[in-house]
Amino acid sequence: MFDNTIEGWYYTFFGLLLIITFISWLGFARFSMARIERQMQKDGLSRPSSWDGVGLRALWYASAIAFPVGIFNRAEDPLIDVPTVRRYSTSSDRVLGWILMVSGFLLVAITLSGVFFDID
Repeated sequence: MFDNTIEGWYYTFFGLLLIITFISWLGFARFSMARIERQMQKDGLSRPSSWDGVGLRALWYASAIAFPVGIFNRAEDPLIDVPTVRRYSTSSDRVLGWILMVSGFLLVAITLSGVFFDID
């Protein structure tokens, strides 16, 4: 139960971010990633990412779509064909990808801060 302490706030934000990340991951994988792969397959192209270790392919698609091509999103990424994925994405895919990436980064940040500050 929530109480007005540092631990209470920490676990509340952690739980909310965990739920948001989980839902956005499933939503992105099911709606955006699956649609992009179907369209590419229909056009005779192969899957842009040949490996999917424990569902991480969704993160590669999301980062390729959500972030501009540059230092953190290289066009020549060896794990995914960034220009092709971006070409098949829509504005709603970009929004879903952005939500997934931001919520995931925040979840990692709050988890690491809890470990660093030893929040029980």
